[in-house]
Amino acid sequence: MTTFLLSTSGTHGDVLPFVELGRALVGRGHDVTLYTHEFYAATARRAGVRVEAPDTREEYDRQIADSHNLLREVVADLDHLTDFFRRNGLFDHIRFEYTRMAEVIRDRAPDDVVVVARHTSGLAALMLRESLGVPVAWVGLAPTQYMATPLNERIFPRSLGGPVNDLRAGFGLPPVTRWGGWLRSADLHIGLWPEWFDRAGEPAPPGVALTGFLLNDEAESGELPDDVRALLDPAPVLITGGSGQLLHGDWYRVAVDACVRVGRPALLVCRHRGLVPDDLPPGVHRFPALPFATLMPHVAAVVHHGGVLTSARAVASGVPQLVLAHGIDRPDNAARMRRAGVGEWLPAARWEPAGAAALLRRLVEDPGYRDRVRRLAPSVDARNSAAAACERLEGLAGRVGAAAPSTVDEPGDDLGARLRRLDPHRRETLAALLAERRGRVSL
Repeated sequence: MTTFLLSTSGTHGDVLPFVELGRALVGRGHDVTLYTHEFYAATARRAGVRVEAPDTREEYDRQIADSHNLLREVVADLDHLTDFFRRNGLFDHIRFEYTRMAEVIRDRAPDDVVVVARHTSGLAALMLRESLGVPVAWVGLAPTQYMATPLNERIFPRSLGGPVNDLRAGFGLPPVTRWGGWLRSADLHIGLWPEWFDRAGEPAPPGVALTGFLLNDEAESGELPDDVRALLDPAPVLITGGSGQLLHGDWYRVAVDACVRVGRPALLVCRHRGLVPDDLPPGVHRFPALPFATLMPHVAAVVHHGGVLTSARAVASGVPQLVLAHGIDRPDNAARMRRAGVGEWLPAARWEPAGAAALLRRLVEDPGYRDRVRRLAPSVDARNSAAAACERLEGLAGRVGAAAPSTVDEPGDDLGARLRRLDPHRRETLAALLAERRGRVSL
């Protein structure tokens, strides 16, 4: 038996795959603790996973609400990212994880423990690797987490680097002066997406183990309420902007307008009432939450924000998807789904009701989309994906992590050189993002 310490933060797409991974590790006889938000504690405990939370549900809700304008603010000034971390106690969360995990590691032994953390945010894990020699795996939830590494190497010194180095000093660690090597220093990198999704865009770096989408069917299953069942004939469109509030202010308005123009009834799922238009048109029904694993196979199409978990769930359900993508990993996820032939997408710079409606009508009326997505649906297999990830993680047991290269970086590999080597797929996605940045759409 190995002790696995898992760490993640964020919303459903960031946390539910880690809950499923924890469930699989427990099923293989390991001792598992998940460090995440109290909001997800009950879900994790039902999966047999012990939980340690650095926050309360109320603190989590405040953080989610505070994130609504974060994209716009950070584009304007990187200092807003540091302010966001401080306002919401996120540096304290890193300290909490480091301290609590260190107690476990010291009580056992570094070669009896494996730390598994979400890519980019798992900073406590990398520090524990340095200070206590524990092996560390970083888990990527979407390809852009690797694509953005060159950018993160520049962002950290200008924003989060100072506070992170202050934390390191408190743990007796020297400051990071070269962020590239340190941010790549995990002993194992896992990407939770399949080969076909990887081929549809810039591929993952060499050495990243692709294990497939990891859905949490238990957390997303359940009986549909009677009032929802009554709305499934004719098949409606599902509208969901995800579980968080890091969303373009026009998102729900555009999605609703597209459904109205197509003449399709719609089920709008959003627990944040303030994001939804005050007066929904006839035929559009809002619910705070619904079990997507149960619901999605009954809808005609899914209009969503581009989160990788929602994208994968639509494929697993055999349903075409229209992605209104803005920010973070969403444009890249959307572009990959379009290249795979299972959906369409629009960047925010091209959002207008007629265009969105034309794409939605095409998805609903052209049987080719549904045929292609049904062929891909068997590739989304949570059990096989979890088993593949567990096998990789078990391979770290008994190893001792080496000191991270925190003061030496790769020579001669500057940001400009990396941008010149961009994959054509990545250039296409970046072009869409730059169009937004030029101000063609108001945020």
